[in-house]
Amino acid sequence: MAATRSIDMLVRAARLYYEEGLSQGEVARRMGLSGATVSRVLASARERGIVEVRIHDPRSPVRRVADLERRLVERFGLTEARVGTANAGSADALQLVGRLAADLFGERLGQLHRVGLSWGSTLEAFVAEVPERVVPLLEVLPLAGGNPGLDRASAGGTLVQALARRCGVEPNRLLAPAIVESPQTKAAITSESAIRAALEQAARVDHAFVGIGTLGVRSSVTIVEDMKLSDAELATFLAQKPAGDISGRFFDETGLELGPPTSERVIGVSLDDLRRVPCVVGLAAGTEKARGVLAALHTGVMDIVVLDLPLAQAVLLRAGEEGADGA
Repeated sequence: MAATRSIDMLVRAARLYYEEGLSQGEVARRMGLSGATVSRVLASARERGIVEVRIHDPRSPVRRVADLERRLVERFGLTEARVGTANAGSADALQLVGRLAADLFGERLGQLHRVGLSWGSTLEAFVAEVPERVVPLLEVLPLAGGNPGLDRASAGGTLVQALARRCGVEPNRLLAPAIVESPQTKAAITSESAIRAALEQAARVDHAFVGIGTLGVRSSVTIVEDMKLSDAELATFLAQKPAGDISGRFFDETGLELGPPTSERVIGVSLDDLRRVPCVVGLAAGTEKARGVLAALHTGVMDIVVLDLPLAQAVLLRAGEEGADGA
């Protein structure tokens, strides 16, 4: 058949085959098509994302929660959501989210060409769960400068270096700090042609894996401390009602990116840069991140979120959705 098969045909064939359980021969008779055509139609439905095939491995330490994934997608206009809980016994939320993100990374290997990473404990958990394999055409890039306190891998080096090692490639580098203490320092560093070029490369990734921060929780505390804000600057910052951050870019509860003084101290991609990335995957673990995650979902940056079950429940409850405590 022509490549321009109607969506109606793809959806109808998919429903008959996957939802009603008809064989391909029965679908062919019902729709007046040949068996070979039905096979191509079903393949096209998968390629276009009309049909998604999920394999649930009972041996996996993580069980996905489809109902909450659906609610998140519908509530926030996402392309996908991954929500997980321990398959048996208890498991650390960071490890659960890391495993979910690593599974997503593996499933998308064929679509990954230029991958950008932020930093933080959730990203560290993700990189640690990525199995070693050779992906020769993959580029791995930092989305922001380095942060010695937050950008580290368990085996040493940065997270970009660690992920590149696991994929058998050389990492790209952005040889600048992520957070500086003054606007003058940022202006001086970003005036260097090598830094500008690295930031331009970072803005052109096709997939970005980013940690979502919440003001006053874990990495967000360190980021503000590293900025060395004066009392007056801190008061200005708090008056803007920050809720969360992505790579040091703070935003309020409506998702609006905040300006000075904090925006003048970050060396990395902006939220506008991330909105132009084809696929941004936001990671967060722990219910204390609910405020920041909900605000991040309002930025319009996220295409996919990866969360543990209690955090997903907390986000939906904050958003005012009823019945969000079901698993």
